[in-house]
Amino acid sequence: MIQVSNVIKRYGSHTAVDGVSFNVRRGEVVGFLGPNGAGKTTTLRILSGFIAMTSGDVRIGGHDIVGDSLRARRQIGYMPESCPLYHEMRVIEYLRFRAALKQVARKERQSYVREAMRQAAILDVAEVTIGELSKGYQQRVGLADALVAKPPILILDEPTSGLDPNQIRDVRSLLRELAADRAILFSTHILSEAEAVCDRVVMIAHGRIVAEGLTRDLIAQGGGSLAQLFYAVTGGDGNAQEALK
Repeated sequence: MIQVSNVIKRYGSHTAVDGVSFNVRRGEVVGFLGPNGAGKTTTLRILSGFIAMTSGDVRIGGHDIVGDSLRARRQIGYMPESCPLYHEMRVIEYLRFRAALKQVARKERQSYVREAMRQAAILDVAEVTIGELSKGYQQRVGLADALVAKPPILILDEPTSGLDPNQIRDVRSLLRELAADRAILFSTHILSEAEAVCDRVVMIAHGRIVAEGLTRDLIAQGGGSLAQLFYAVTGGDGNAQEALK
């Protein structure tokens, strides 16, 4: 469902992503891990069609993200790290608006919006203005936005950022539920979250993949801890230490 081959992204003389390659299949939850500045968000933005890569090949649901961008992006539910929301709109108004933009059929729009709100656990704030919500609730509105068109592929950048422990547990359960018929790629700084949710893990540092494999195999390589392997392969710099907390 997601095929990434030798993707490179340069900003002038700085190489943010350096030859990244990996795949995500339907039915999988794949964790994308790395310290701050490793290239995670840049990679996810490339896969979502938000920014252009310098070179490489990305196929989303079989469609080239460059040559067939519109069809590729229609396959994706993308949740950026900082969700750009319209704070003056009510939650249900915003999601109806987003469903229309994503070309959900008018006759199905109400049921799709309600289902997305149920999945993101925001039915209780449907009539609340987004700007009045806590950061955690706003994050869940962003998740509902990614889900509202029922895309077969989800790309989520730090989806549990700002959530309380109960909300994090609910999102973990939701990801496992959604993975039954979707391909899911998400980044996180919470390594225990990756251990609990992910079938496979891809670790990136300094723009390059430094470890990849089944989560259980990587945990074994780390002596029973994904965190120990993460610390070792990312070089043990300050950002890596922060991510282990």
